[in-house]
Order: sequence, then C-alpha cells, then structure tokens
Amino acid sequence: MDYWYWDNLLSTEEIVEINNVCKNNIDSSLVDRPASGVVKTSKVEVLEWRYLQPNFEKIYEAWMTANRDTFGYNLYPVMNNELWHYNTYDSINSAEYGCHKDEDNKRVSDIKLTGIVNISDEPYEGGEFIVFKDDTFREIPEISQPGCTLLLNQGIVHKVNPVTKGIRKTLSFWFYGPVHF
Repeated sequence: MDYWYWDNLLSTEEIVEINNVCKNNIDSSLVDRPASGVVKTSKVEVLEWRYLQPNFEKIYEAWMTANRDTFGYNLYPVMNNELWHYNTYDSINSAEYGCHKDEDNKRVSDIKLTGIVNISDEPYEGGEFIVFKDDTFREIPEISQPGCTLLLNQGIVHKVNPVTKGIRKTLSFWFYGPVHF
C-alpha cells in the first residue's frame, strides 16, 4: 500500500481555525531547506506540534490506525516541539514542489510516513499531488479538496504541480522510526 487518504476530515470552520493557529504560531527563526536540485517555490513556514495538537486529534488517530493496520512501522512518538510545515503555494509565482522523495540522513532513524493535510481556505486550480511509481506519474486527487488528508508510505517519489489560480495550503509532517540495517 502506497498511501491512505481520508475525505473531509476537517470542516470549513476547523480549516479556518487551523490556519489561524498556524499564522499565530509560526517560528520565523527556522528556515526550510528543500532537497538539493529540487525546484521548490512554495512558501514554507514551520510551527510546533504543541499548537496543532488540539485540532488534530481525529487526524492523528486516523494516521496511527492506518499505520497499525496497514504499514506496521515502529514509529517514534510525536513530541510537542516537533515541527510541522505550513506550505503555501501561490499562483502569483506558479508555486510548485518538484519531484522528490522524503528522506533524512540520520544514522539512527529515518522517515517512515509522510502526513499531508489540505487546509486551503480559498478555491485554487493546479497544485495536483503526483506520485511516481512503476515508471508512471499518477495524480492522487484525494488530497485536492480542503479538509482531506493523506498518509504516504516511505520512499515514494512525489511532486506538487504548479498552482495556476488561487492559493493552495497544506500542513505536512514526517513520522520517524528506527533504521533497520
């Protein structure tokens, strides 16, 4: 299984609240660094889990259930100070994120799962989420609607196409677990 998705896990009111939490708790001292050689024109800001946790109980529970029932990874607990990415893809600059694989070069842990939540609060066009598997690019349309969420298995090459109209907003997080040699 490459991914799990959930439709409409967040209401419009919850999306507004989460965007407010994000805007009020951005840590401007931290800067995102995309993978080398990858085009990334989205604006990425970060905030700690402690601020999102009250609004994410049902999403976190859905993700952990999917891991337990499908992926089976030994995941480290999410700590209050762990960082989530608040991603803004604006059509003004045709924001996108080129093909990449979520990975980390830590010696004792690595990324097992990627969680993405669509928290767009206005209509947008473009910004399709694309995976590359079995020598084929394939859209995952389930993450295109506000309030939807996705849990992506490790090692899947993916990208976000340029946004052509409006603004696409997402939150993303990486779940780590021990490296097995």
